[in-house]
Amino acid sequence: MNQNNLQAYGELCSLFYDATEHYASTQELNFFVSCIEQKQGRVLEAMSGSGRLQIPLLQKGYVVDGVDVSYAMLARCRHRCVQLGLHPELYEQSLQNLVLPHKYHTVIIAVGSLQLLVDQDVLLKSLKNLHAHMLVGANLFIDIFKPDPTLPELSVNTVRLNDGSSIRLTRRHVFNMQKQLASTFCLYELLVNGLVQKQENELVEVFWLSDNQWQELLISAGFEIITIHDELFKQFEPSRIIQAKVILKK
Repeated sequence: MNQNNLQAYGELCSLFYDATEHYASTQELNFFVSCIEQKQGRVLEAMSGSGRLQIPLLQKGYVVDGVDVSYAMLARCRHRCVQLGLHPELYEQSLQNLVLPHKYHTVIIAVGSLQLLVDQDVLLKSLKNLHAHMLVGANLFIDIFKPDPTLPELSVNTVRLNDGSSIRLTRRHVFNMQKQLASTFCLYELLVNGLVQKQENELVEVFWLSDNQWQELLISAGFEIITIHDELFKQFEPSRIIQAKVILKK
């Protein structure tokens, strides 16, 4: 989740996210299970949110810690885990200030979350911090994407919650192709009997890089790119997964 827009990913956002994203698809889950099997041991999902991927991996029996800057997202994850009888280690931290008690064989950053770190200095520091928490030879998996500039400038989506209320999300998209930056202005509204009871505003910014730019960045952080996997976790929405390896300890 977003590590530099602290107003983002609040309570209404986390409820909307859970209602629309649920859990990782079978295809995505199977892909990351195969990745974990390459380096069996402790796993970290960085920017883990409300447990969309972490919880299914926990249910498979893997030890998967989660770290995220959003209190609301982690609270949703804890609530879901309690209902399922799961007890993962969850940490409310930003990646740029990461201090965890474990070293990891595998680190996963799913659904393009790393691209929320639009400040390149913060991004590099975050990758170096992850590197410091990984064992030599450990694998890092980063799901990357390029935002679609043909999206309508304005979109409105509404989801119904279990208690009968609804959350309406209004989004406005702005693309800066020169800076390789997409900005989305979001308004979340909680509706009860058709009336707005609560609102949240957020700005979500996402950058994108070329493959060569990713390679240069990861090398600077102490990684070596092994391969880039082309996957199809969602229909009509391809995912590209960078697989990098810790090649040295600084």
